Amino acid sequence: MVNLTPNIGKDDGTGKDERSGKFLPGHKGFKKVGSRSKVSRQAIDMANEHAVTAMNMLVGAMMGGDLKAAEILLKYGVDAFLPKSRTVELPDVPENPTSEELAKTVLQAAWAGEISPDEAKQLLKRVAIN
Repeated sequence: MVNLTPNIGKDDGTGKDERSGKFLPGHKGFKKVGSRSKVSRQAIDMANEHAVTAMNMLVGAMMGGDLKAAEILLKYGVDAFLPKSRTVELPDVPENPTSEELAKTVLQAAWAGEISPDEAKQLLKRVAIN
């Protein structure tokens, strides 16, 4: 007797169903997550080639008074080059300070613009731990 049932769910060696040609669950047919296609690699390469020109154009626009250009430079250009952690020297810290005195000094430095709000937040977390 001949088997007349279709070979549904049977792998033909390519990760596909023999009959439908669709990929089966758990197949290896797709690229890994985060892998780049030829087109995306070309786009990234082209963007890198023209990055200096684009940055010069943004700086020129900013110097001409374009606030949007300044915002773009600060948001995407400058932040990438700033150190994510740096040594912060706080003025007027008494010898053997209490947690309250340290917190007050950190808040005063943030208010005066000597440290960023993120740096103040990190320092205050450290004060709370100690």
